[in-house]
Amino acid sequence: PAGSYTKRLFDDEQLLRDKLVEEAQELSEADTKEHVAEELADVLYFAMVRAAKAGVSIDDAVSELDKRARKVTRRKGDSKPERIEAGEKILGKK
Repeated sequence: PAGSYTKRLFDDEQLLRDKLVEEAQELSEADTKEHVAEELADVLYFAMVRAAKAGVSIDDAVSELDKRARKVTRRKGDSKPERIEAGEKILGKK
């Protein structure tokens, strides 16, 4: 609805990107079950806003997970340094 925070996120791509990075960082640093649950809820909210904005549903994400589970070979799963660097810039850490 007009005036809602979700509408603001839909309209402000930079804010949405920043909140995704911020909340993912907070989730990675959470150290209690309660805090992890709180930060996960935030990440899921902002991720769903991003997905909805792109026309992606939960079913689309589940299908992608199913495809990945069936793969015989995968990449190693290491972090991507360029993504870490970009996140640090967004968070003002560099």
